[in-house]
Formats: sequence, C-alpha cells, structure tokens
Amino acid sequence: MANSPIAGFNFRVYFSPLAAEATALDAGDTVAGTAGLVSAAVSSVNGVGFAEVSGLNSELEVEEYREGGRNSGPRRFPKWGRFPNLVFRRGVTDSTFLWDWWIDVISRSFTLAGAKGTPRRNGVILLESLDHQATAGWFFANALPERLVGPGLNARSNEVAIETLELSHEGLFRLPKPPTSV
Repeated sequence: MANSPIAGFNFRVYFSPLAAEATALDAGDTVAGTAGLVSAAVSSVNGVGFAEVSGLNSELEVEEYREGGRNSGPRRFPKWGRFPNLVFRRGVTDSTFLWDWWIDVISRSFTLAGAKGTPRRNGVILLESLDHQATAGWFFANALPERLVGPGLNARSNEVAIETLELSHEGLFRLPKPPTSV
C-alpha cells in the first residue's frame, strides 16, 4: 500500500553551512522559495543521524472577535504561527559537529559593535526506511542550538549514552517529496 505507515525507520538531519538568515519562509510559496535551501542542506557534509526527533509540529494562534448582534459565538481569525523547539536525541558518536556549532554560537558576542552575525543554520530532517531510502522530509529555517545536553555517564549501567540537542527555529514545513538522502 502506498499510504501505509513505515515499519522501521531512522532519522538523518542535514544542516546547511553557516549562512545569512533565510527569508524564504516569508514568501507566499514556501516550497518553491526554499528549494535552493533544501538542496544546499542535503548536499552538505553536515549530516547527523538521530535515534529520536520530536517537535515536528506547528501551531496557529487564533484571536477571537466578539461581534455585536452575533450571538452564536465569536468570530475567530488567525494571528500567526508558532513553532515549538525541535529536540534531537542520539547515541554518542565520534562526530563533534553539534558541539562545535554550540561553541561557535555561545562564544560569539552579540552586543559588541562589529560582532559577527549569528551562526544560524537551515536544515532538512529525513525519515529513512530500513533500506535507508528517504520516505518523508521536513525543512526548518534559521535554527540556533538552544540547549545541548551531554550523556549521563554511569559505568554500572549498560545503557547507550545519549546526547540531546534542542533547536530554536523560525519555521517548519513538510516537504511534498523528500530529497534523496546522501
């Protein structure tokens, strides 16, 4: 069946190289406006595997207006969208990419005149089947690491050491067709 759920899966996340903030999410046609950003992220060498991804959701804030003479209920109008943080969890690896990005962000001064810009990254989350074929994809824009948690180390336990990365971002949408993974 074409619409059946995927039995087994992995998540691979590709981060774009450091770049200026993306404005494509402000455009009317989001998918067409970010096509270049998606391909830049997927073709980058900054791909990281994760065991768990959460926060793939968006919300719409609604404002109520109580119209005089309309007693059946208030009118509701959309205000703006909100995007909760993305949370990525993975086992500890020898790649220091996430830690290097964290240090780059936290070591910059954002208050001094002439300070370098914020090291934001765009990214693509790919859901891969057991045979490592991309089956679904999501694009996020202007992400910053908000929280990075190292593994809890316990020599008396045989659990996998898990790192957690929480990203603040400015937009998320599902790709109509996932790009091929690298």
